[in-house]
Amino acid sequence: MKKIFAFLALILILLSACKEKDNTRLLPNVTGKSGEVILVISPDHWNSNIGMEFKKKLNQPYPALPQNEPMFDLVRIPYSAFTNIFKTHRNIILAKIDKELKEPKVIVQNDLWAKPQILINVIAPSDSALENLVREKGDLLIDRIIKKEMERYASNYKKYEQIGISEHIEKKFGIRLTIPRGYILDVDTTNFMWVESRGRGDVVQGILIYSYEKPEVELTTSYLFAKRNQFTKSFVPGPTDNSYMAVEAEMTPYRREIPVNDLDIIELRSLWKVENDYMGGPFISFSFIDEDQNKIINIDGFVYAPQFDKRDYLRQVEAILNSVVKPLHE
Repeated sequence: MKKIFAFLALILILLSACKEKDNTRLLPNVTGKSGEVILVISPDHWNSNIGMEFKKKLNQPYPALPQNEPMFDLVRIPYSAFTNIFKTHRNIILAKIDKELKEPKVIVQNDLWAKPQILINVIAPSDSALENLVREKGDLLIDRIIKKEMERYASNYKKYEQIGISEHIEKKFGIRLTIPRGYILDVDTTNFMWVESRGRGDVVQGILIYSYEKPEVELTTSYLFAKRNQFTKSFVPGPTDNSYMAVEAEMTPYRREIPVNDLDIIELRSLWKVENDYMGGPFISFSFIDEDQNKIINIDGFVYAPQFDKRDYLRQVEAILNSVVKPLHE
């Protein structure tokens, strides 16, 4: 009898798991544009310091672009208008007051009304507590939404990966990058590779990969930029004689150290230009030490889009950089 009960319990667990999986499968795909965030908030809160804090965080300038672009395209909707048509949006923030709550909370939910969706509940027991919560946790909201955007890009890239280019990068540099369809191999030398995708108009999205012996000096921003200039001067020419890509020296760079797939990454963001010409745009670079090879590996994503906003183009190449892994070999 005990065996029968155990068997029935196992069946119920399996059926429950299948049901959950089926529910996820039945969800519609998300709607809305990349980089767009719906904020559901009461008009009173939107017109108060709470709304100001949301705007300050979510509309702050995206770092290291040639012209100011907001971190997200913020769409404000009152609860009375938050109907089913908006519930399938890709990125949703719900700002709420719950007077029975003992302390403020940020609750993140995935795939509630659509997939792959992120829903962030920002809840507090009072107006002042909600204002403080947005002020203190605003960077967390940004981080979670950007990570979800990166996941969406990565999932799509994996479906349409240029396997040949990805495998060539692994063989050459000992790292794996997910290079999506549309990218072609432009330059391939001993310790440098350039792949790029050309889009509408003059849009170019490029990935530069290069390596060099690990130096005895600290990996300062100026050192890493000097090495970048060394490689781009040799291998990334401009459209006219004696023109080449270089870091824009007048720009204050953005730097941080972050973990990416178990790698300790130095992330740099700045602008590039073409010496002796008029081209330019934003770039983001990942640098890390490969102890196995005693080398520095650099992965650089740049954008040239003279007629368009550049934030989303840069996020797309950033998603490629974030796919970097060091494969395990027996």
